[in-house]
Parts: sequence; structure tokens; C-alpha cells
Amino acid sequence: MKKIILLLCVLSTLYTVGCTREGQRSSVEDLALVSSVGLDYVNEKEIRMTVSIPQPRGESPVLTEVYSVNTEMIQEGLVNISSEADKMIILNQLRTILFNEEFAKSGKVTKVIEHFYRDSTIGNKVRLVIVKDKAEEVLRADYPENEHMDAYLNDLFQPKLHNSFSPFTSINDYISDQESPIYHTMIPYLEKKEKSLKIIGIALFNDEKMIQTISNQESLLIQALKGLEKLSPIAIKFKETEQDQQLLVEQIENVLKVKSNKNIDSPKLDISLKLEGVIVEYKGKRDLSKNEENKKLEKEINKHIAKEIEDLLKKLQESEVDPVGFSEYFRMYHKGKWTDDLTMKVIRSAEYKVNVKFKILNTGTLK
Repeated sequence: MKKIILLLCVLSTLYTVGCTREGQRSSVEDLALVSSVGLDYVNEKEIRMTVSIPQPRGESPVLTEVYSVNTEMIQEGLVNISSEADKMIILNQLRTILFNEEFAKSGKVTKVIEHFYRDSTIGNKVRLVIVKDKAEEVLRADYPENEHMDAYLNDLFQPKLHNSFSPFTSINDYISDQESPIYHTMIPYLEKKEKSLKIIGIALFNDEKMIQTISNQESLLIQALKGLEKLSPIAIKFKETEQDQQLLVEQIENVLKVKSNKNIDSPKLDISLKLEGVIVEYKGKRDLSKNEENKKLEKEINKHIAKEIEDLLKKLQESEVDPVGFSEYFRMYHKGKWTDDLTMKVIRSAEYKVNVKFKILNTGTLK
């Protein structure tokens, strides 16, 4: 009998606790699950914060609700938006953070990203994007072919082999680069063009500020120099030869070898790239059914890519940034602590020797 009474007491207690906790839970209808956050520069004190909140189909006249406020602090802005939306803002489903170019050049990006990074409810794979004009305009715009804006934006920044831009920078990637004395940060650069969004380049950061952009083609070369084994398709347009006009190469395999002279005071790097791929389209005067013509084209491709890499390295050196991380080839031989100053010393004075060896595996459509 005592056992039965004890069991009833335990069950009663559990039921009471369960009811209490259930009563404290927030209803799903009271929550606003933010998918994207946009931040635009206003002045030294204020930022313009915009959030987009996807809505279930059939429960709202719009598929995405968008709210904007001016604020001096991130959390303050989220609280103000919660009041305006009459729902509690939740960041568990956050996928994308957009900064407009002016904000990125103000040097305030790191502080904002660190705020989100410290929030345990936010995943480290949230993507970062730099917007040419206003982030608010991107989040408020209509995209007829992609009616659910948040899904469109999220899909745009999911890694795919055939995407012409890279990298797909996450919160975790940004923090890792900022804490490293070796690498400088790269973030996709977005532009709204009429009724669609387009990645038109990559933003380069020197420490905490955006300093310039590079093209998608240049970004692809950086991935090759980092040792990425499988590269996105490369479009090559020849300028210095009458025989060849342009071609598109796919299924590109890359083998990178870099050798340094280990001398920080007079740094030199030998860079060797072995590439092979399939030419899927070619415009030119060569008959690529003939082996000797293939060999001549390979030589032209070698010269072209090597020249593009040399021009890119010169451009990066003039801007005093190294997103590739070439100073690592000197740090590994350095005794003592490696510093940002040593990285800058290598960047400013490094001499590069570039060798490219390209092999045609197959040919597709020829013109």
C-alpha cells in the first residue's frame, strides 16, 4: 500500500512540474524566426538593421516579413524589432548576414560578427555577404522568379562546384582568418540587378576593413593557389594571339607545389601549378583534332594563366593583402613567434616565380 501511495505522489509531482514548464513555454505563434540580417552604415554611432522573417505559406499575405530600425547596438535593435513585430525575435534559424559596402569599409564588421559568434543559438555556418549598395534594399526587394526571398538568398550561397565565385565565407571562417597572422579575409560581393541578385566579385579585407574587390576569375585563381584540387570552370579569353579567341574549361584538376627560399629578409617563392581539364567550348582557328595543335594550345593556356596569376599577385602585393597565406611558407621555418608585422614584411617584398603546366584531357564543342 505504501508503494502505491509513493508512486501516486511521484506521478502527481511530475504532472505538476510538467504543467508548470508547459505554461512557461513560448508559443510558436509568438516567435519570429529570422533568416537574414542586413546591416547598413548610417554614421559613426548608428547602423540601420533589417531582418527578414519567412512566413508559412497560407498564413500570411506575404511570404517574407521585413522590419528595419536604426540602432546603436545589435541587441537593442533586435529588441526594438521584436516590439514592432509584436513577436520575440529568435536567431536560431539565421542563415545570412549582409553588410553594405560602406559598413564594410568602416571597420565595424568584426565587432558585429563577434557579437553573433558569441551567441550560442547561432550556428557557425551562417554565411557573410557584402552588398554593393544597401542591404535593406536586397532584403525588401521582390524577386519574381524566386518568390521566397530567404530561400533564394540561402541557395545562392550554398557551395557548389560550378559556382564561379569562391569562397563561401561563414562566421567561423571570418573569425578564424581574423585570429590568424597568416591569412586575410575574403567575402562574396553581391549586387542587386533589377529583379535578381548577382555575385559580381569578392571583397578583400586588410585586418578589419574592406579595401577592394577582385573578380570571380581572380578569386578562382586564389583557390588554385591555395591548393584546391577541383576547380570551378574557367573561361579564358586570349588577347595576344590571333590563332585563339576564347575557350571554356571544365572538370579541372589542380596540383599545387610551392617552394620558398626560407629567407624573410629577401623572400622568394617558386609556384608550380599542374592543371588538367576538358575543353567544352573553343573559338579559334586551330584544328584541335590534331595532336600538334592541341600541344600549341596548351602552351598558350600556360602563358595566359601564368600571366593572370602574376598580375593578380602584383595587385595583392600593392594592396598589402595575402588571402592565399603565402607567408605560411616562411612561418614554418621561423624560430619564435610569428606576428602580423612579419606577414606584412613578406607580403611587401616577396618575389614570385610562376610556372603553369596545363594538359587538355578532351575537347567538346569546337568553333
